[in-house]
Amino acid sequence: MEKLVKKWAHANYDIQLTIPAKEFENAKLIMVKEFQKDYEAPGFRKGSAPLDMVEKNIKPEYISIGAYEKLINIWLQELLKEQPDLKFIGEPYDLKQEEKDGNTIMNLKLDIFPEVEVVSNDWEKQSCTPIDNTATKEEIEGTMMNIKKQYADYQDADTIQLDTISKITLEYLDKEGKVVHTGHTYIGEQEFAEDPFFPKTFINKKKDQTIEIAHDEKKIPAVLHNKKTDVKAEKIKLTIKDIKKIVLPELTPDMMKKLFGDDTKVKTEEDLVAYISESIEHQKYDQELIKKIEDVLQKLRNKSMKVAIPQTLINEELKTRIKSLEDRLGGKEKMEEYFKKMGDEKAKAFFEDITKAAEESLEKFFILQKFTWLLNLDVDWNQAEHMAVEQKLYDKLVKNDGTEKNTKKPHGHTH
Repeated sequence: MEKLVKKWAHANYDIQLTIPAKEFENAKLIMVKEFQKDYEAPGFRKGSAPLDMVEKNIKPEYISIGAYEKLINIWLQELLKEQPDLKFIGEPYDLKQEEKDGNTIMNLKLDIFPEVEVVSNDWEKQSCTPIDNTATKEEIEGTMMNIKKQYADYQDADTIQLDTISKITLEYLDKEGKVVHTGHTYIGEQEFAEDPFFPKTFINKKKDQTIEIAHDEKKIPAVLHNKKTDVKAEKIKLTIKDIKKIVLPELTPDMMKKLFGDDTKVKTEEDLVAYISESIEHQKYDQELIKKIEDVLQKLRNKSMKVAIPQTLINEELKTRIKSLEDRLGGKEKMEEYFKKMGDEKAKAFFEDITKAAEESLEKFFILQKFTWLLNLDVDWNQAEHMAVEQKLYDKLVKNDGTEKNTKKPHGHTH
């Protein structure tokens, strides 16, 4: 069996096997003997039927496929003896065959485990600045307000103010004053803060009051635009149907129990501020840690290291990402419906993007492994906890420039 092997950039071998007719027939005979072991025929014990009888009763393509697999396995064993450091992954693919001069010529591809190539010593210059995860006053107050809003009381009110939320019905009128479309929206703190149109139009307006404005998309917020594009609206009639005043709760000991349970150590507003501060610091630390290591990996990809990811691994990563998307959308049917609405062109672009993201993610993973090895970091990749590798790498690369930084490593919360 002649072998022509060519290694390509994408971590796979392009293989051509030229199999003489006699060698192929020998492989087929071996397969017939293997089928014989389980073959049962009248008048013969299991496994003792004549070979010609077995061959006549087994589909020829089964024997041929088995023979091909046998010869490929022989070739693999020979190659591994020649190059024992090779690590194959997946199964042979893109199998093609042709008959030429009495020989069988097989072409196939086989992926090998990716190896990171270090192309420069720039990796030795990598460093991280210290993480500043200080919880600011604005962040603490904003979180405190969000907690209060979750347990706010909504009381009926007659007039729209900045501390109210209101339901507004919308009637879109054509130039004759006929209603061509209807809808509704809600007006509250967010809308008042985002666009001066809302406080100017609604503050001090009363329940059941009607406001009529021109439907000019250049002058009104997008939420008020007519969504029914097949009809033209000249005006909008806005009717205030319901107004609720938002009454925020006081942070009493009972409220703390409601928030954190009877056994909580968070009993006062001061305790809550400390808890919020710790939570923010924990979140900011993790976010900054991920960002800094991502920046390092990107620099390594650009200047120091390169790795080719084989199609086998890309396909597995892609399957995982598609399954995650399927779960988020509520099942396979929902996902198919989602892509159908998207259209063929956009769906194709989406899959190209997600495939590229899968490949880049795998590149970073293998570069991360190589980089930690070059730095002599002790990492158990099978047992490493969440963020543990990133933390070890950060600890190794962080440079203290002498400035004071609030770099705390929160260890979780106790209620």
